[in-house]
Amino acid sequence: MERWRGKVAVVTGATAGIGRAIAQRLAQEGLKVVAIGRRAERLKELAESSNGKIHAMVCDVTKEEELVNVFKKTEEKLGPVHVLVNNAGTFLPTQVTDGDIEKWRHMFELNVLSTGTALREALKSMKKNGIDDGYIINISSISSHAIPEGTGKHIYNATKHALRVITEGARQELARKKSKIRISTICPGVVDTEIFDVPGGIGREFLSDKVPRLTSEDIAQNTVDLLRTPPNAHVVDMVVRPLGETLLA
Repeated sequence: MERWRGKVAVVTGATAGIGRAIAQRLAQEGLKVVAIGRRAERLKELAESSNGKIHAMVCDVTKEEELVNVFKKTEEKLGPVHVLVNNAGTFLPTQVTDGDIEKWRHMFELNVLSTGTALREALKSMKKNGIDDGYIINISSISSHAIPEGTGKHIYNATKHALRVITEGARQELARKKSKIRISTICPGVVDTEIFDVPGGIGREFLSDKVPRLTSEDIAQNTVDLLRTPPNAHVVDMVVRPLGETLLA
């Protein structure tokens, strides 16, 4: 991780769960971390616990102008972006045939479109500052690898499929430009986070004692594992299941 020390990393969805764990771990590894989220008090507490290594920026990532402004402020105050972790996301169960477009729209705006804005702005910062060896990591889901039956997950899975396709598209475009910037997805199985507490979401009752689960810290470790990969190697799609998981996603 020595090559990343002192470099700037932007982490979205950093107020809790996976994003918070990733922000904390990257700060421990010596990066200057910009933690993005909507809950100001949680971000403030996270920043205050980091001895100045984590910088909080309140932002609704579904608002393009707000997110663009975060990248502008980051570059002005801390320097160019070397690492981006797109983690912000949500899961709202809905049947396709119900046509609850508000749930569709919210999931696509948060899980997909905000990722596109952040990816674009990070690449702009890298290009402007001559950084051709940065890293972009998109936190997807094991759900991006399957089409479930009768679970109300089809729209959520569609957003995660989209994120994997977009990631591969970016990888191909960067490769054609002979860029050394890498982009990867991490696709976790069940992770015990606040996503199970979202109003109208899947519900914590899903996490019975029989359901194996990962921790947020596990995914933070996976993030570091990608950053530690030799520059000539590219792990494109990392699938991480809790041991013993039998879910078809």
